[in-house]
Amino acid sequence: MPRDCSRTEIRCQREGILLQFPGYKECTPLTYPSVVGATMIIDAHAHYTSAPPQLQAFRGRQISAYARPNKGILQISDEQLKASVKGQVDRMDEWGIDRLMFSPQASAMGHQFGTPLISRHWTEHCNDLIGRIAKLWPDRFSAVCQLPQSPGVPPEEWVDELDRCVNELGFVACNINPDISGSADPFTPSLKDEWWNPLWEKMVELNIPGTIHASSTMNPAFHVTSSHYIGQHHNAGVEILSSRVFQDFPDLKIIIPHGGGAIPYQWSRHRGTHVMMGLEPFEEAARRVYWDMAIYDQASMEMLIQRVGVDNVLFATEMFGAVNAIDPETGRSFEDVPSMFSGIDWLSDEDRLKITEGNARKVYSRLPVKV
Repeated sequence: MPRDCSRTEIRCQREGILLQFPGYKECTPLTYPSVVGATMIIDAHAHYTSAPPQLQAFRGRQISAYARPNKGILQISDEQLKASVKGQVDRMDEWGIDRLMFSPQASAMGHQFGTPLISRHWTEHCNDLIGRIAKLWPDRFSAVCQLPQSPGVPPEEWVDELDRCVNELGFVACNINPDISGSADPFTPSLKDEWWNPLWEKMVELNIPGTIHASSTMNPAFHVTSSHYIGQHHNAGVEILSSRVFQDFPDLKIIIPHGGGAIPYQWSRHRGTHVMMGLEPFEEAARRVYWDMAIYDQASMEMLIQRVGVDNVLFATEMFGAVNAIDPETGRSFEDVPSMFSGIDWLSDEDRLKITEGNARKVYSRLPVKV
């Protein structure tokens, strides 16, 4: 794909998605996905980073009332919600994305702060907003919840909120913070620890997947989204893939975001560790989970697909997320995953269909048959 085009215009058509680059006459149109009859692109990773200011104002009041926690009332109208996600809907139309797996803003989950009751109140409000958005835009958004995690509080005390979100609000998945205290004391047990079993049991019972996703950190030495997030997602993948979790819960569905941090790049380090520890081959363990491709670099996407296989990769952009900026080399958004994915010329039509839709349908089993 030419690198000196000023911007991308993607026109979504039901027979495919035509990529054009206005202002550059020599650009070659590309068809994506090149799958006859492929009618849907499901984006597995998006957060509510555009919430109305009333949400953060409410959070400020909640924090100021730390000693007297109460749930309070969050007043945001349907019209305000619609306006707040217009950018996402417009970008979905521009990039040809049909459906978003939409969850609360990850860095604002705030598990490391406050008491269990504060975390629960905040979580319920955030999940309620996501549920309302999914009902306002039922053909575009699928709801993914955060959990009322709090330092030192075991998973059996979170699962009622997961139950509420799935059975009462129609959510299709959850996000799981592997570092609840934000790298402070008390430290969160490894994902291989049986401490997590009540959550795995509930996820299997509800037949929903969980995406491993960190929130903020108490360590001022780490940049939250570029250092802390990526490190935690890498760590979580290494821990759960070296465990017996999938022997004990063979139907458990876990998603590792952002390509698994550095896992594809450090592939043989982990292969060697598994050999030394007498574990199953790492390349086999890696196919027990799913990996989203919100990586923002075509070469890295290709490495991920080659390492873990097309059957285990989910299309994802994390639009309006950590790298919501323009790439000076291309003039396009760093988050323009569709263009990068289109440039991978060795994928077959069947491969593309799996990554854009088929794998998501396997993972998100609560999606309606026709969405």
